[in-house]
Amino acid sequence: MTTESTRRAWARYVSTGLIADSLLREPVLRAWERAHELGANPKAPKTEQLSALDTERLVDQQQALITAARPYMEVLSWAAGLERHAIDLCDAQAVMLSILGDEESVHGPERIPGPGSLMSEEVCGTNGLGTPLTTGGYFEVVGPEHFIGGFHLFTCQGIPLRDAEGKVVGGLGAVVRRPMASSRLRDMLICAAQGIEAELLLRQLESDIREVMAAPGDEQALRVLREEVDRLRESSREGLRIGARQARMSRFEYALRLLRLAEETAQDIRHRALVWRSLASLEEGQRRPVVLTELVRELLGLLRDEALRQQVELVLGEQEPVHVEADALMLSRQLLHAALQALPLAGPGGSVRIDVRLERQQQAGKATFLSLPAPEYAQVAPLPRSVMSPAIRPGEEREPLLLSLPTLETAPGEARQVSGLG
Repeated sequence: MTTESTRRAWARYVSTGLIADSLLREPVLRAWERAHELGANPKAPKTEQLSALDTERLVDQQQALITAARPYMEVLSWAAGLERHAIDLCDAQAVMLSILGDEESVHGPERIPGPGSLMSEEVCGTNGLGTPLTTGGYFEVVGPEHFIGGFHLFTCQGIPLRDAEGKVVGGLGAVVRRPMASSRLRDMLICAAQGIEAELLLRQLESDIREVMAAPGDEQALRVLREEVDRLRESSREGLRIGARQARMSRFEYALRLLRLAEETAQDIRHRALVWRSLASLEEGQRRPVVLTELVRELLGLLRDEALRQQVELVLGEQEPVHVEADALMLSRQLLHAALQALPLAGPGGSVRIDVRLERQQQAGKATFLSLPAPEYAQVAPLPRSVMSPAIRPGEEREPLLLSLPTLETAPGEARQVSGLG
């Protein structure tokens, strides 16, 4: 379909009320049909608007979303450079919350709708914020594909934003005058949405932490959890700040690299945050087959930053493959607790050796965390911290349950440095 054919379809609809399906892209046709059924007015002179008081209240209520999105919106706006553009944010009902862009697009006579504007399909028909929220995914609207004639100057694209539970909480959009500029922003918009969602996940994780800390639990583990959250958030944002200051290549090229890096960080944040949240909770799971050796090695991936902070090396010692029957969450918390107790006993310059073996007499798998202080601090060797769990007899192993944590590859029985001072 061409822009001209779409323009003819719009003119025909305005004059006759009939939608020319042969002149529209399939997703746009479906969106126009929804707008028609909802009674949207294609000739509306401007968008409907909340009152100033209601807009102020809504913006106050949505500060968490606005704050999470702001750094990513700034990078997108910076990437668009001299293009006439706007980067916009709306809530789950497609009400505009925030907008960034060039002066003409934000404040000029042909400006983009600002905070408080109602952008749902019910009000505005097909557009770059309301339509993505309706369809649940990325959507681009080019020129006359917009249902309202006043939007035909723009090419708009948008994507829903979801919280930690997957619920849509808003939408992120980009508005430009030239379709070519829109295509160059597409990947960046998707990456930025990933980063914003990771920020929202961290906020939910912090809320979970506060709830857990109100109940009896492992205070040391919770402290490490909180510090982990702070590190993850800072790593996600710092790249955006540095990149915006130091770019030397094309704005589009550099910003795309920057946001892809942010997206990778976001994936790591999701992964690690969900694991930490499950470990910090007081929930119980079901007893299932677990490979104790793999569970220990995976948990060590979460402790690398903490070991580095305490200047302690984590060393994998004997790693005998052991299958046990256990509640994986409860066993993971026990292992984490033992590891966190062993770290300070090793002290700066020391190490913690982790061994996993089968205790055949007791028919149990045993994970031992042995603190080895640096020679100048080694007055008395600390007692090892151990965790035991009933082993599964050979031949009775079933498919094991593993937590999806960062893995560390090493051969069984091979001692290996996991983290330290380098």
